[in-house]
Amino acid sequence: MFHNDHGHLLAWDPEILSMIDRKSSRLSDLTGWWSGVSVGDLDGDGRLDIIGANWGLNTKYRATPEHPRKLYYGDFTESGTLDTIEAYFDERMGKEVPEREFDALGAAMPFLRGLFPTHHAYGAAGISEILGDRLKKAKQATANMLVSMVLFNRSDRFEAVPLPAEAQFAPAFAVVVADFDGDGAEDVFLSQNFFATEPQTSRADAGRGWLLKGNGKGGLRTIGGQESGIAIYGEQRGAAAADYDADGRVDLAVSQNATATKLYHNLRAKPGLRVRLAGSPGTPTGIGAVLRLKSGERFGPAREVHAGSGYWSQDSAVQVLALLPEPLQLSIRWPGSQVTTADVPAGAREVEASITGKLKLVR
Repeated sequence: MFHNDHGHLLAWDPEILSMIDRKSSRLSDLTGWWSGVSVGDLDGDGRLDIIGANWGLNTKYRATPEHPRKLYYGDFTESGTLDTIEAYFDERMGKEVPEREFDALGAAMPFLRGLFPTHHAYGAAGISEILGDRLKKAKQATANMLVSMVLFNRSDRFEAVPLPAEAQFAPAFAVVVADFDGDGAEDVFLSQNFFATEPQTSRADAGRGWLLKGNGKGGLRTIGGQESGIAIYGEQRGAAAADYDADGRVDLAVSQNATATKLYHNLRAKPGLRVRLAGSPGTPTGIGAVLRLKSGERFGPAREVHAGSGYWSQDSAVQVLALLPEPLQLSIRWPGSQVTTADVPAGAREVEASITGKLKLVR
C-alpha cells in the first residue's frame, strides 16, 4: 500500500488487527494467494475498506502464520534452470515436507533418486533431508493466510475480518462492490472456482459466485442463487458492475474461463440516482473521485470511481447511489482533494457533476 503525500507515493505498511485472535501485525505480514481486490465503504463511515479475494479454506491447502505454505526455489540441479519445491508443515511428522510425490519431484531433480532408494524413504524425509546443503542457498516464498477477508479502515490502522464461510468454499477472483438491491448499504459479489490443478489435486469447483448482502454496518450475509438469481458453475474470472440499461439498478457481468460470459439484469432493486462525473482533462470520467449522498445529517456510503478492480475488470464510471429522503446533496472529493457539494434537484434520476461544482440535471 502506498500513502499519497501531496502527489508523492510513499510505501505504507499499516497496522492490522485481527478480529479473530485480537493479535496485531502489519499489512506486509498477510501473505496469501491473493487474486483480486477492491474497495468499498462497507460500514458506512465514509472510509474505504479493502476486500481481498484469496484461495479460501475448501482445498487441500492450509496455511497459518505459525506454519505457512512455502515454496523453496533455486538452481538445485546446477543446470542453469530454476527448480521449485512446494512444502507444508506435517503436524504428525513435526517437520516441513514436500507437497509433491516422489515421481514428480524425482523427475525434475534426478539427484533425489540417489538419495532415496524407495518411496517409503522419501515419504519419511523432510525438506532439510531432501535439500541438504542446498537448503542454505534456497530462496523461499511463503503464504500464511488463505482466507478471503475485509480490512476495515480505521484511518490509522485496519481491522481484518474474514468473509462469510460460503465465500471460503472456493478460490475467489473478482471482487465487485455495489449497492445491488438499492437499500443504501454496499454489497459485494465474488467470482469463484479454479479447475487447472495437477492430477493429484481435486479441482476447486464448490463456488457458484456469491452475492454478499451488506447491512451498512460492516456485516455481510451470503445470498444463495435461488434468491439472487446468480448461479454460475464454471471457472468465473473477471466481473464488473454497470447499469447498462440506465434504469437506475446495478447490473452484473461475469466472465468465465473457456465458456460464455454471463450478464445478470437487475430487476428487483430499488432504483437509485445515476451520477456521471465530468472531471479534469486527465480524468474526464472522474476516476479517483469519491462520492457521497447526504440527506439532512445522514450520509450514504462513500463510493469510489475506480479504473480497474477485482480481477482484470473495470466497473462503469457511471455510479448508482441509493436514494435517501429528499432534499439531497451530492458531495464529491475529487482527485487532488478538492471537495464540491451541490444540491440534487427534487425527483432527479440522473445528474452530471463537474469538477467546477456545477450539477446538471440529465433526467
